[in-house]
Amino acid sequence: MKQIVIILRPNCYFKTKQALSDNRFFAMSTKEVLGRGKATVRFTANEGNPMTTAEKIYENALVAKKMIEMIVPDEAVKAVVDIVLSINSHGTEGDGKIFVLPVEESIRIHTGEKGEDALI
Repeated sequence: MKQIVIILRPNCYFKTKQALSDNRFFAMSTKEVLGRGKATVRFTANEGNPMTTAEKIYENALVAKKMIEMIVPDEAVKAVVDIVLSINSHGTEGDGKIFVLPVEESIRIHTGEKGEDALI
């Protein structure tokens, strides 16, 4: 079993979640996160706002992202990664990251099922 952690742009979240569900990957946890990669984040506040002429440039700010976490059988990792890449790869910085981590055990609390049986 593997844990897949996906960090992506908020505007791609619903399309990604729908594509995963369409491919029968339903079980996931999601949350909103703040972060940045190795490149400096740079944006201008009040840009294009006709009510003010004061613009301030911010650097090294954290950017809003979405995180999806899933536990899947080993043989499902490639399918999940391919789905995520097909929707989120725009060829630009900030497209996101995918982490694949080993999972030693899974236990369904309700029934006591273990391993991959606890995932289904």
